[in-house]
Amino acid sequence: MDSVLLDGADLTAAHDTYDDFAELAAHETEGVDWTRELRPAPGSDLAHIAIHGGGIEVGTTEAANAAAGDSHNYYSFRGRKRTSTNRVLHITSSHFDEPRCVALQNSMVRTVSWHGFHSTTKITEVGGLDEQLKLWVKRSLQHAGFTVIDAAAERAGRNPTNICNRNLSGYGVQLELSTAQRAAFFRDGDTSAANRQHTTEEFSRYIEAVQVAYRRLRA
Repeated sequence: MDSVLLDGADLTAAHDTYDDFAELAAHETEGVDWTRELRPAPGSDLAHIAIHGGGIEVGTTEAANAAAGDSHNYYSFRGRKRTSTNRVLHITSSHFDEPRCVALQNSMVRTVSWHGFHSTTKITEVGGLDEQLKLWVKRSLQHAGFTVIDAAAERAGRNPTNICNRNLSGYGVQLELSTAQRAAFFRDGDTSAANRQHTTEEFSRYIEAVQVAYRRLRA
């Protein structure tokens, strides 16, 4: 995201520890501090990505993975540090240039980028430049009973260099899920790494709503 309120810490590009992926990779160890996951889906031109996954913005990896399923492309950059220190792995969306993600985006037509921001209210903010898919996502989530609004300016995802918009069409969708909304995705509201395999009915309903939005767009 271009600016993110990350579980209590206001992080813009100026507040990131690292300016880009190369700088991060030079100081942090892959497989120890962070990992990256890529699951291509031949024949699909849609990618679900979570560039602040794992312990950075908890729940976004699980959401992107589930939404992609077996039908669409999936990517996540995952923080593996202790929860309180994963924020140093945050690279703002307009600077995010991890090569595998960039290569994936270079072959995609549509993108849904999953993010999290701090709020005790269960809410989703929808941003990005893909106005068609944004409309369908908002309608589908609202129909499923979720509170959805247009993204605040600092989380609007309208920068053309935002990774969600760096695909073949030049536009994507950025979903910003509040802390409370993401907590509701996991059993007992526990977002620890050990518990994030235990998702709730609400998680399934949310993911299905996003998948339905894409199917309706393509219909």
